[in-house]
Amino acid sequence: MYPQKKNIMKKHIALSLLLLVCLRIGAWTSPVSIPSIGDADIRIVGQNVENYLSDVTASNSSCNSQEDFEEKTNKIANAFLALDADIVAICEVQRDDEILRYIVDEMNSLYGSAVYSYVTDGLYAGQSSSGYQPLKSGFIYRKDKLALYGTSSSPYRSGEYCARLRIQGFKEIASGEVFTLSVNHFKAKDSSVDAGENTRLQNVSNLISALGNISYDDDILIMGDLNAYSDETPIQNLVNAGYEEQLLRFTPNAYSYIYKGTKGLLDHALASETMAAQVTGANVYHINTSGSYYYRYSDHDCTMVGVSLGKKEQQGDGIHAATTAVKARKIMNNGTLYILVEDRLYDLTGQLISQ
Repeated sequence: MYPQKKNIMKKHIALSLLLLVCLRIGAWTSPVSIPSIGDADIRIVGQNVENYLSDVTASNSSCNSQEDFEEKTNKIANAFLALDADIVAICEVQRDDEILRYIVDEMNSLYGSAVYSYVTDGLYAGQSSSGYQPLKSGFIYRKDKLALYGTSSSPYRSGEYCARLRIQGFKEIASGEVFTLSVNHFKAKDSSVDAGENTRLQNVSNLISALGNISYDDDILIMGDLNAYSDETPIQNLVNAGYEEQLLRFTPNAYSYIYKGTKGLLDHALASETMAAQVTGANVYHINTSGSYYYRYSDHDCTMVGVSLGKKEQQGDGIHAATTAVKARKIMNNGTLYILVEDRLYDLTGQLISQ
């Protein structure tokens, strides 16, 4: 081979390798900007990953092959790392204890250190005779920043929604502050409108009851694909129970899903009053509805919530004016729910009633 041809070949090989590297890096030069969620100490991401199943033979798998599954895993891991997620509240994954390990291993590999872990819950259900693989919700977290507080639980004792509605306490290692994170995947909308709505309302009722029994701390954040828009009864029942939608609080036009060209908010982030006082920002990362197939791994976008525990912000005379080391608690008076902060009484909109 002539030296000139050798040099040309070397250049082609070098360019090909450079192109591969650029494609790998360029894949996560995000097609949309990563929105701000304030100066947060803890960054929490919510994501429906659309039938993420290691069992690619299942009838409901979003992947047609092992190669597809590995590509999807890489996209998910890169997105969570791009958001600098400390906790991921994830839903629509295969119901077993190992499924989140694939994402965690990929995140740790890309990050270069084994800082991420996942919550085990002991749930398992194999593929049904029809080929359907049952689903669940779960948690990924940075074990160098957060420790588990208690064990994974559910508002349901058994069945489908025991797996789809999960509750976990977390303790921030640096501050020792504790909070509860609830990840949920409510009954989907379908042709049986009344039946679906009744199930979602039961999901809400069970969730409110379970969260009301938490005694170790009032700081609660509810996330997940609730399959209901903000003006629908399931969400309004959560609001009436004292949980404030953080996405609309910080981003009034927030949406996470597009159905037949119409944008809507099906994925939510609702906080108790004490938790809302520690939220620095909330937004939606439109990685999946941006129109770029190359980046897409789900039909839902990521929701994002920033939290600084114990650093409650001053926001006028409202409930968010609670300061560090002051705990608020819910009280019922003549059938109406109020928030008591020291000697001050607030209604659920944050307005001062008396002191």
